[in-house]
Amino acid sequence: MNNWFILVLFMMVIGAVIGGFTNFLAIRMLFRPFYPIYIGKWRLPFTPGLIPKRQGELAAQIGRLVVSHLVTPDSINKKLTDETFKQEMEIWINDKISHWLDKGMTLEELLEHMQIFAPGEKISVYMNTQIEKKFYSLKQQYKDKSLMEIVPEQWLEVFQQNIPLIADRIIQKGSEYFTSEEGKEKITVMIENFFKTRGKIWNLIQMFIGEEQLAEKVQPELNKFLHHPNTKQVLVSIMEEETAKFKRKKAHEFLQHLNDQKAISFLQETAAKMVKVDDILQKPISELVLPYRAKIKESVLPNLLSIAGEYLTKQSGEVLERFQIEDIIRNEIESFSLKRLEELVILIAKKELVMITYLGAILGGVIGIIQGIIVTVAS
Repeated sequence: MNNWFILVLFMMVIGAVIGGFTNFLAIRMLFRPFYPIYIGKWRLPFTPGLIPKRQGELAAQIGRLVVSHLVTPDSINKKLTDETFKQEMEIWINDKISHWLDKGMTLEELLEHMQIFAPGEKISVYMNTQIEKKFYSLKQQYKDKSLMEIVPEQWLEVFQQNIPLIADRIIQKGSEYFTSEEGKEKITVMIENFFKTRGKIWNLIQMFIGEEQLAEKVQPELNKFLHHPNTKQVLVSIMEEETAKFKRKKAHEFLQHLNDQKAISFLQETAAKMVKVDDILQKPISELVLPYRAKIKESVLPNLLSIAGEYLTKQSGEVLERFQIEDIIRNEIESFSLKRLEELVILIAKKELVMITYLGAILGGVIGIIQGIIVTVAS
């Protein structure tokens, strides 16, 4: 009786030790040894371990699995079109922009942070260069065109309609000038210059009338002439005729009298006065965008996110292909430290691996008991 019990117990213990040790060894052989072991030229079987030996294949399979079933265009589309995700992204980006703007960074500091140094000088040089290029480009483009082809027709119509008003204004200003003391002096000088070339007539006029009296007589007559209806008609007719001629002239007829360098300098100086680059660069970005901040938050940013989401949704397949996700995952796994990988797996599945070892011991013990019983009965 005692011999039977001792035999069964002994075989149970042996079976448990063998079963537990076998499972423990099998688990360890998944990773170890990390490298093949050679005895001379002969490589020891089961070296290296399963995972080190199949690391390349495992890396390729995991990369293929991720691209084919996990990170797919459909999964990306689903995430990008999820309303909760959109709202979270909008809130996150708004917070980041607000935090960044509140730092008080100037536009110049931002550009220098982007490795664009002396931005004011660069912008001024760029503006001047573009103005010069545009000037010569427009000059070449319009040189053979008439004013009618260059100036918008509406502008010319407005000018044509206002010719009578312009004539009235000219007559009014002429009348005001010639009735003034300055005008009277001018009339006197003009009369004197006119009659001096006529010999003795001027001497006779001075003797019988006098310069001032002659000017006083001419002054009201000149004023009457200016206010005569026919004067306005003649002036309007002349202006309309000259305007018609002016409209038919080619641009090069005006441009040939233009000094290019002076014109370019004038345009550059005007642009510099209108766009004060240094002042803009020295202002905080938060101040520059302040008038548009609410609009950016309420409409611009959501629209940009929507456009970006739609683009990524349509191009996600191509993006994944260009990023070569499968190759990245394969390369990372292939270069991953085997020791670190073993530690991670054991850390994650420690309880399960211990249970597998215990299960092997239990199964080995049960098998040992069965064997002990069979041996006892057979003997």
